Amino acid sequence: MAGTDSKKQVHEDRASFGLIDIIRVLGGLLLLNAFFSWWFTSSSLWGYEGKWSNLTYINFQLSPFSQYVNLTLDELAIYDGTNPNVPIYVAVNGSVFDVSSSPKIYGPKGTYHKLSGKDSARVFVTGCFQKDDEFTYDLRGLDETEIENDISQWKHFFEDSDKYWYVGTVQHEPLTGEPPEPCEHVKFPGYHNRGNNHKHKHT
Repeated sequence: MAGTDSKKQVHEDRASFGLIDIIRVLGGLLLLNAFFSWWFTSSSLWGYEGKWSNLTYINFQLSPFSQYVNLTLDELAIYDGTNPNVPIYVAVNGSVFDVSSSPKIYGPKGTYHKLSGKDSARVFVTGCFQKDDEFTYDLRGLDETEIENDISQWKHFFEDSDKYWYVGTVQHEPLTGEPPEPCEHVKFPGYHNRGNNHKHKHT
């Protein structure tokens, strides 16, 4: 019995040592990889700056507790960047995107802060930033082709961005009253129409 117990203990020790050894080797390889990456690219990820380098995005994609949001307009308003403890959301015609990676753009002092915490589908089409009533999901009175083209392009912009990602939807309340007065449409700075391709410098 003593001999059997001794052999069993040796076997367990070897198994334990093997596991610890593997962890040490993997840890060393990761550390070495990070060192060389920083040496050659000044980045721990070999220059990669996509969404998968963002821990919040990784958690959103992989955590079993993460869910897509389905917000009311009042709930969406909470995510306007004024509270540093919650994400910053921008909505485009019902689709909500997390833009927290750019607080200098969408935060309280950012150039496009007016877009945060609301669905401003209309201003994404018209570009009339000087009119406060343009920051609405009310698309009445606008050209259908322009709506379809611009809304589609802006959704793709946020979806394909290295910084932002889709997080869910916002519920629109029924529209009442008159739509905003027409304005002279001005596309966002850096917005260029080249055939069917659009380039955005709104990052």
